[in-house]
Amino acid sequence: MKRIFTFFAALTVTMVAFAQMHGGMYFVGDATFSAMGASKEQKKDTLIVELGNKNAGTSDKITFPDMVFSPNMVIKSFIVDGLAYTMVGKYPNMYFEWNADEFSATTTGTDGQEKQVSGKLNAKYFHTQNKFAVTAEFTYGGMPHSVSYTCEAAFYLKTTSMPLTVNVLSTDYAPAENVEYQTRKYVEEDVEKLDVVIPAYSLSGTPMGDLEVGSYTVCGLVYDGTLGGYFKDYSKDGLTVHLKTYPAKGQGLDGDYALSADGTTLFVQYNGNNVVYVENNFTPGAMPFPILATSGEKLITEVKAVEAEETQPAVKSYKRIENGKFVIIKDGKKYNSVGQQL
Repeated sequence: MKRIFTFFAALTVTMVAFAQMHGGMYFVGDATFSAMGASKEQKKDTLIVELGNKNAGTSDKITFPDMVFSPNMVIKSFIVDGLAYTMVGKYPNMYFEWNADEFSATTTGTDGQEKQVSGKLNAKYFHTQNKFAVTAEFTYGGMPHSVSYTCEAAFYLKTTSMPLTVNVLSTDYAPAENVEYQTRKYVEEDVEKLDVVIPAYSLSGTPMGDLEVGSYTVCGLVYDGTLGGYFKDYSKDGLTVHLKTYPAKGQGLDGDYALSADGTTLFVQYNGNNVVYVENNFTPGAMPFPILATSGEKLITEVKAVEAEETQPAVKSYKRIENGKFVIIKDGKKYNSVGQQL
């Protein structure tokens, strides 16, 4: 009797949680699409699943991303509407499935004209794994051959809203509102990894004037037990960030700047399934000083990180910038911002 009760309780929680996700579930994964015998892989595609409301007479829908064969051959994002899920299997191995033997959607071509998209699809959401898989075969506009699109393992992109503090030249600045980090956990070659979408934000009154910082994504953070969180030096990833400044005098910045300086690192801590601390240390372009952006409270782990002077009064500790890097000096030793000895 207890097992039956546990089953129905778990099933009810799953169904309620699934049914309440009306704001859209974002999934990110590597996809393959092909046409006329040619295939192309597309990394980090984002698919959106939105659930309808039967009481309001709305149906489920899936948004597909742009499919880029070449600059002149792009199938723009389109939405397949009129869907309804069914539950397949038994808890905890059940999944939610959408089938459409015939769907019809519209999008806009690179020529600015409306294009018809018609075909069939199958999609599955594995709730216990936060994994989504989809296969679609369709015709596009006047193309004589069909196009196929497959994304076999897209993982849920979780959004966490947190306040942000940005340290520029030892002065703290904060946006007017909380920022939203998007994170995705997945397994690649038996190693759990983390992707993080760094949010865009605006700061007022920095040494560069009012500052707008664009969004970018850091992929492949790996858990480091000595630090107690996910960590990556992403200075070799070839990433850029868009900066725009509004100085009181003179010409401001407005462009994409490389994130390739030594010490460009990202550190993320979880408490259970929730992100509780984010630390992003970066230097855009040839800027002579780094920027340290933090959200949340760092967890104290078994391996002690470098503590601030007020929490370790017996040992003198202070921060400074050396060769364009944040350095913490404690007891005659040097550490980076996440506690690694230099």
